[in-house]
Amino acid sequence: MRHTQARLGATATIVALGLSLSGAAEAQGKQPSAAAKQTARQLLVDCREKLAANKLPEALKDCQGAHAIMGVPSTGLDLARVHQAMGHLVEAREVALEVTRFDNASGNAAFATAMTEADALAQSLEPKIPSLVINVSGPPAGAEITVKVDAETIPQAAVSLPYKVNPGEHTVVVSAPGFGQRAEKVQATAGQTRTVDIALRPASAGGGDVVDPFGKPDEASPDGEGGRQIPVWTWIAGGVGLVGVGVAVGFGISFNDAQKTVSRDCPNNACNDSYTPAQADALQAKWNRTLGLTVAGSIVGAAGIGAAIFGIVTAPKKGAPAPSTGFVPWIGPSGVGASAFGHF
Repeated sequence: MRHTQARLGATATIVALGLSLSGAAEAQGKQPSAAAKQTARQLLVDCREKLAANKLPEALKDCQGAHAIMGVPSTGLDLARVHQAMGHLVEAREVALEVTRFDNASGNAAFATAMTEADALAQSLEPKIPSLVINVSGPPAGAEITVKVDAETIPQAAVSLPYKVNPGEHTVVVSAPGFGQRAEKVQATAGQTRTVDIALRPASAGGGDVVDPFGKPDEASPDGEGGRQIPVWTWIAGGVGLVGVGVAVGFGISFNDAQKTVSRDCPNNACNDSYTPAQADALQAKWNRTLGLTVAGSIVGAAGIGAAIFGIVTAPKKGAPAPSTGFVPWIGPSGVGASAFGHF
């Protein structure tokens, strides 16, 4: 019985869509073919089912297809709802407003209902759409400044005015002739206006570098600003330090097991009768071996990682002359130290 009801429900939905879409030709003065109407009808049913199942990209594709074929309020309203569910608030409101402007001269009831719901949707979305206010400093007044938000160029007259975007992360890229280009990742929150201040420097002052969206300076920039000449020994020291840490952790676990065994079976340094002298000696040897390797690994690890950090922090910037004096840390079986070099 439930299966029969489900089939009847699906049939009723298709019939309702059929009545709605069948009026599209009369309302628009067009005559879509029977195949086009049937295709749009099925796409709209599929779109609603996928939206309910939260299969949003698939639902969007189906609704876009249905609306492209028919272009009526019922298809537009569903498309707007899918955009809304995907967080595309700008697109959702634009499609909803498009639906409200539909010429329903025939008085189609289904279209009138869809237009009313679309108007309510557009009004509810308006206060939720965030804005970016982009302020650019550096170039003189009247300079030609190019501002892009997610690869879309903002008209110069609209720069520094609230620019509507969807909630989420966006990339703002700013450039001007004779000045550097900068890019910045910004986060837009629903219902809020975010101010983005970006400063450009003249190319002659080292501002010709290109900063990527993740804030990493372009290594190919003329002055190489922002990069450092990391010496090879720094990476070697860091690798040795990591190995030392691994040794310390591994043997530390083994030492902990030996410590628990001694505490349980050999309190006060006297093993119980279940241990033979050879077994007691072996346990003591394990204790001493694992303890020694844990301590050694910790020392090597700390020294190696510390040397690597020092090497990175003190490394000269790219393009700068090599230092005339300095020292290179070393790690060996007999201990750790450093060798000085240069002219004093």
